[in-house]
Amino acid sequence: MSEQAGEPSRLRTGIYDLGYRPYEGQRLGRAYAVVSLFMYSLRAIFGLGRSWVAKAFAIGLAVIALIPALVQLAIAAIAPAEFEFTRFENYFSFVGIVVVLFCALSAPEVIGRDQRHHTLALYFSRALSRSDYVTAKVAALLAGLLIVLLTPQAVLLIGNAVATEEIVDYLADNLDAIPPIVASSLVIAVMMGSLSLAIACQTPRRAWATGAVIIYFVIATALGAILIETISSSDGDYAILISPVHVLEGSVFWLFDVPPEAGSDLEAIGFGGHYYFAAAAAYSLIGLAIVYRRYWTLAV
Repeated sequence: MSEQAGEPSRLRTGIYDLGYRPYEGQRLGRAYAVVSLFMYSLRAIFGLGRSWVAKAFAIGLAVIALIPALVQLAIAAIAPAEFEFTRFENYFSFVGIVVVLFCALSAPEVIGRDQRHHTLALYFSRALSRSDYVTAKVAALLAGLLIVLLTPQAVLLIGNAVATEEIVDYLADNLDAIPPIVASSLVIAVMMGSLSLAIACQTPRRAWATGAVIIYFVIATALGAILIETISSSDGDYAILISPVHVLEGSVFWLFDVPPEAGSDLEAIGFGGHYYFAAAAAYSLIGLAIVYRRYWTLAV
């Protein structure tokens, strides 16, 4: 018998078992989620698993950072012990602009992609907390920066040793350079990485974030140098602490326990290196505080 018009079909309703079952496998937990996010973010920095265009910029900058070390090795092979193109303590002075560009490209990639694609809610609905998320992202950028900073200096150390007649003696005589190399690279990575993330996390737009990071480092460095020249009193010397590049250079020289280069602003002002190290620590803490607060209060 056919159904009457307008009468609901009761025979067509029912409960169907589609075979869905809850997950019964091993749950790897919160720590595994943090490590996985760290590895994913670190791979994203260098464009691994993506097109060659994504790889070109970050890997290209890392290769450019190697150039001073390679030049020094070429000189050492041709004229050993006669000319020193660069030393460990002034390596950052050669590659500072490269590190700035690397931060400007990597920070928006690390922390802006999830805002652009609205995937933060998916992360926070799982084992990850907001603090875990930020910690993984910060650690990934710091690891990327350390790769860019430490690789050339390792090449420089090993290459100089190979260029000498007594490799073992050279390495033994220069082992004391390893702690300041690592310490100075950590200071640079933490300060520049935290400030870059603090700027980049304010907008999901990659181009704006990249431009803002570059503008900050350029303007802050220029402003510090200008104020040193324009303020005649001794208090004007503290303006050098506005410049992130000068702060990092002063910290590096202090960690290596060597005087600043002759004729530089650092030498003219004559501050102790601990001033620059304290300023670098303060900048790093401020940058990290901004990033963590941003994600603690961000609505997703």
